[in-house]
Amino acid sequence: MPVEPPEWTEVELTSLRGAVGQRIIAAMLVAVGLVGVVLSILAVPDWWVVVSVFLVSVFLGVVGLSLWFHVGMSAAATVELVRVGAPTALRVLRSEEIADESIVFRLFLRLPEEELVVVQHQCSQGQCVEAGRAAPHSEVPAILDPVTKSWGVVHGRLDV
Repeated sequence: MPVEPPEWTEVELTSLRGAVGQRIIAAMLVAVGLVGVVLSILAVPDWWVVVSVFLVSVFLGVVGLSLWFHVGMSAAATVELVRVGAPTALRVLRSEEIADESIVFRLFLRLPEEELVVVQHQCSQGQCVEAGRAAPHSEVPAILDPVTKSWGVVHGRLDV
């Protein structure tokens, strides 16, 4: 008997095209990190410069690797949710504009379940900003899977 997750999980929906683009950026970060490590050891005479460039290069490599794996997990979760989930529209109960350098809204969404389930989605995509401004008289498109208790807001075309 499968164990049911205790809470609903939001899946960051990632199209295959978007995943490829993010993986290219991740590969470039890893490559720059490796080149920086090699150059820091070979070309710089002062020890403190070697250590500084080495640490920055390792950091870039780690960021690139984490982006690579995050994109892979996100794309796999998207494929699974699209396969087993059902398209639906989630009603926006209320929204909060978050003070940031860009326009970001936190949307409180009502899942169409028997019990009252409210989830949060924080976003700066155009349709979510419009839904946040029109709340509580708006909806956002989503994919929902009640069996795995996972959901995701659809921001564009999903080419999975």
